[in-house]
Amino acid sequence: MNKKRKRFVLAEANLKEVNKQLKINMFIIGILVMMLALDIAQFIETYSLFYGALVVIMIGLLFLTLKSRKLLRMRKRELIK
Repeated sequence: MNKKRKRFVLAEANLKEVNKQLKINMFIIGILVMMLALDIAQFIETYSLFYGALVVIMIGLLFLTLKSRKLLRMRKRELIK
């Protein structure tokens, strides 16, 4: 019997699952970029410590998301070979 996995495991993923995760990842990157732009605009307007902290957090999340996208693309190349 083949059990259905509850989580996405990169080492066990097939090409279809990796492509699905890449699409989700791109959607998340788009949302993070829009939120970052709004936070930067609000920070420039109010010059608040709160919005400054949000900008730093968004940049960190964007960095982590881009790193995960790089790993997914590497796995996709590996599966295509």
